[in-house]
Amino acid sequence: MKFFSKQNGAVSLVAIILIVIIVLLIVLGIIIFKSRENTVSENPTDSKTNTSSQEMVVSDVEDVPDADDNIKSNFTYSFLKLENENVKNENIIYSPLSIKYALKLLVEGASGNTKDEIEKIIENEGLTKYKNIDKKLSLANAVFIRDTYKDRVLDSYIDTVKEKYNSEIKYDSFENAKKVNEWVEDKTFNIIKDFLNDRQVQNSNLEMILINALAIDMKWKTKFDTDKTYSGIFDEDGKNINAAFMHNSEVKSNGISYKLDKDVTVLAMDLEENDGVTLEFDAIMPNKVSLDEFITSNSEEDINSYLSNLKSASDTKDGVNITIPKFDFDYSIPLKNELIAMGMKEAFTHSADFSKITGDTSLFVGDALHKADIEFSEDGIKAAAVTAFMMLEKAMIMERTHPVEVIIDKPFMFVIRDKDTGEVWFTGSVYKPVLWDDVREEYGR
Repeated sequence: MKFFSKQNGAVSLVAIILIVIIVLLIVLGIIIFKSRENTVSENPTDSKTNTSSQEMVVSDVEDVPDADDNIKSNFTYSFLKLENENVKNENIIYSPLSIKYALKLLVEGASGNTKDEIEKIIENEGLTKYKNIDKKLSLANAVFIRDTYKDRVLDSYIDTVKEKYNSEIKYDSFENAKKVNEWVEDKTFNIIKDFLNDRQVQNSNLEMILINALAIDMKWKTKFDTDKTYSGIFDEDGKNINAAFMHNSEVKSNGISYKLDKDVTVLAMDLEENDGVTLEFDAIMPNKVSLDEFITSNSEEDINSYLSNLKSASDTKDGVNITIPKFDFDYSIPLKNELIAMGMKEAFTHSADFSKITGDTSLFVGDALHKADIEFSEDGIKAAAVTAFMMLEKAMIMERTHPVEVIIDKPFMFVIRDKDTGEVWFTGSVYKPVLWDDVREEYGR
């Protein structure tokens, strides 16, 4: 019995020790848990804050502009960048406003992916409306429709372009380009003539032309004296040439402003105000890099920053002296290729969907054209531009064939046989065919 008593006592002692250890571990665990809880609650990066931070990161990522957003935010200068890449060291002029208006006429008739691609280019781009000023400012839109096609065009599309863009609706036989060219010439103060040729409008599949034309003919607010225009040296990409320079001296006009810094020289000059509209001419000359590199490397935001915070000539003690060359040229851009490069692809294919024009998908854009002209002189600026989308009806797509060429041009044998039985009636060889000179007269050749 003592043996069992001693054994029971030993077991009881072990049990007590184990219970004490367990209690201590529980207490220690509680202390550690409380300590961590307090630390987390005092730390600004607690679990709830971390969750919010992660959500904010996701939101930031979603707001980062993608490539298409970059195109949209740089719409104004996108074509200049593309032309600068394709045509080196050449005079370039185009009208972003004209292209924008023509694209608006186009997108009003588009649906599905075709519409999405166009909107990615022009979305969020403001469309300023102008009132025409006689012989000073002109902005006009028109939809030319083949007279045999007019019943195909939906009234809803006609009403939309009339209401939103004051568009004229013209019907034409498209026998030649005369009617379209006369409209363009009238709307551009006779600056742009013969915009289209007869061949372009005589395409049997051409059904509509969506077109914008605009022009200005405005005088300087601070005029140049022609007596002060003379020859000077112009650095044309490292080569000195003699150019005609206009000059103005000690100008203190509030219509003249400028910026002179290590990167650029900026000159801004106001044209005369007309019916509440004042247009400004800006010249930006890079000082450190070539113009080619400057255009390539600067965004619309960068260019806008150069044009901000200019100093007025009226705030300059002794005024400013101005020297700038005259220029006079026209330019056409391959608008179709450049719109495709910007992501507007489907509109130019047989997959195009312009069902808001006709109620079906029978139309696509066959070509996109843009031409501009400018005359920069002592009197002021004359400039005009026109943009046109040539809408074609989709022709039946013929499957392209690839026939095998079989040419017998050396001595050969021949067989004449019964096709069903294989019985040979004749066989032989040819080494000397009939000579052409021997039979030429029979063919009247």
